[in-house]
Amino acid sequence: MQTISTQRLTTPPLRSVRMARGMTLRSAARQSGIDPGYLSKVERGQKQLSIDSLHRLAVVLELGELAELLKPYLQSRDAA
Repeated sequence: MQTISTQRLTTPPLRSVRMARGMTLRSAARQSGIDPGYLSKVERGQKQLSIDSLHRLAVVLELGELAELLKPYLQSRDAA
C-alpha cells in the first residue's frame, strides 16, 4: 500500500500537479493543445515540450510563476 509520502516520491512532478488540480490527462492535453499520448510521454520523462507548449500547459495547470518566466521566450504568439 502506498502512503502519501511514497506517492510523492514515485509520481512524476508534472503528473502530481495535474492530479492535484483534479485534471485528467485528456482534459489537460485538450485545454493546452497537446496530444494526450505525447503529454503522457512528457509526464513520464520520455519526451520534452517546446517552450510554447510548456507555457500553454503552465497556464492550464495554473502555474502562474512558471508561465510568467516563460513569456520572454515565446516565439509564435503574444504572451497571453
